[in-house]
Amino acid sequence: MSSQTSLTTAGMTAAEVVAANEELDRLLLEELGRADLARPPRDDGEWVAVEVAAHLAEFPHFFAGEIERWRSHPGSTVGRTHDDEGRLAAVAAAWSADPSRIRSRVSEALSVLAAALGQLSDSDIAAATRNVKYGEEPLSAFLDRYVVGHKAGHLEQLRALAAERDPRKEPVSDDDER
Repeated sequence: MSSQTSLTTAGMTAAEVVAANEELDRLLLEELGRADLARPPRDDGEWVAVEVAAHLAEFPHFFAGEIERWRSHPGSTVGRTHDDEGRLAAVAAAWSADPSRIRSRVSEALSVLAAALGQLSDSDIAAATRNVKYGEEPLSAFLDRYVVGHKAGHLEQLRALAAERDPRKEPVSDDDER
């Protein structure tokens, strides 16, 4: 994924973070329902919809675990980089996964992350974390980068892929959906 949205959780309450996450989950599942999951890989290395879906089925589990680990051990380092083996393996496995189960796998993964977010308090959102790549920062930055902003970026990516398939259809912005 090449870009991420400017959506930020800084200043949000825990309930607002949960609501924003729920809306993104709904929009992602809708977009996946319209996605061309049979499109072959691109020559330029950019992901196609099935690769995005494989990532959407993997990363919520990882980051739910990171949130739970941080809550249990606030001094622990959280996050990962783009070269994480689990991340890369999940995307590579997209081509061997049962395409009829992709949407349900994504839905299940999103539910796991939603449950972890539901455990956060307002004070957690502003609490300090130690990121593997970015150092000390508030949990809201972690949520922006790996959860809410991350999902919004993949939503934009799926919409752009749909627009490539049907150039007459313009991608819909998040603002148009709210």
